[in-house]
Amino acid sequence: MFNWIRRIFTRSDADRRRQILELMEAVNAKTAGGEPIKINRSLGRLKLRSGTLALGNPQYLPGLEVPNIATDEVEISASIWRYPTGHEIVTELRLSFGQQSGSVSRRKIGEVGIDSAKLVVADKSDIKEHWAETGNDRLGVISTARDDTVLRILTKRFKFKAIQVNPVRAEIVGPVSEQLEADIKAFLRADPTYGNFPYMYFRMQTNNSLDRVNHMNEGWQFMPVGNRPEPLMFACGTGHGDGRYDVEGQFDGEVLRALHVTFIDD
Repeated sequence: MFNWIRRIFTRSDADRRRQILELMEAVNAKTAGGEPIKINRSLGRLKLRSGTLALGNPQYLPGLEVPNIATDEVEISASIWRYPTGHEIVTELRLSFGQQSGSVSRRKIGEVGIDSAKLVVADKSDIKEHWAETGNDRLGVISTARDDTVLRILTKRFKFKAIQVNPVRAEIVGPVSEQLEADIKAFLRADPTYGNFPYMYFRMQTNNSLDRVNHMNEGWQFMPVGNRPEPLMFACGTGHGDGRYDVEGQFDGEVLRALHVTFIDD
């Protein structure tokens, strides 16, 4: 009896998930001009100086660590859904390490948990040495998710110019000084309407390492790990978004030759 009940609930959960994913795909097709085409393509190469590759959610790197890689670079390719507008969704990511010479086997070596809809791939040492908590920019961001009241109040009070960049976000034109940042935060904290959670209405964005990944508009991108042009990391969207994704290794004997991360199983 209990097994029967468990099967019913499992089927129900799977059906609900399938319906949600179908709805997401329908929305994507509507906003991106129609149904996607499926392509496989090489995306580029990433240097690997330490022999240990890190994969993970950008907030919690290094995440899954894959040591003892015998090559000094990673060849990155992917299966992609490309929509008529050019928007791309990565459905499977492949990381290759040299040429295969014999029979291969494939098995799960770990998993990555994602809660930002983004995956980062980088050399572990590059993340440790170059990941930047503070970037080079000083961008003032004002939330207009509820309405534009705070935007109108702040522009009138502090006499700055701002632009609406999307329905939920406005940005102050030009770099924001430390003094202006402090004055805006003090003003919001002093108002009972906004004082408990001022960061929900105004925040600074420096385009640090995390900002660059989270605000990436493309389906995938190579970008600097830190505030200098190199070293680089690779970031991509994770198909339908958040979840736990298996990382499978492809082995040539006992030598790891590739990693596969499937986000959407066609």
